[in-house]
Amino acid sequence: MFLLIAAVVVVLVLWLIGVQRRPQLGFGILAGAAVGWAVVSYAPRLDPDHIPLWLPPLPFALVALALFFFGCLALFWGSDR
Repeated sequence: MFLLIAAVVVVLVLWLIGVQRRPQLGFGILAGAAVGWAVVSYAPRLDPDHIPLWLPPLPFALVALALFFFGCLALFWGSDR
């Protein structure tokens, strides 16, 4: 419960800073918080006994794919020297 309250306070502080500096940033933070809330409320609870085998390495795979994608973009869009 404490973590939930702390997360809400952090999101509110970030949102207030974002709205003061750039309204578009504040809107993006608000939209991201809404999407996160929707995912958490509708996603099934993961039981530690039934975690899929592919779930723990998923963040590493996503980072590797993103780096590969941006590397390909840099290769094709790079400067012609």
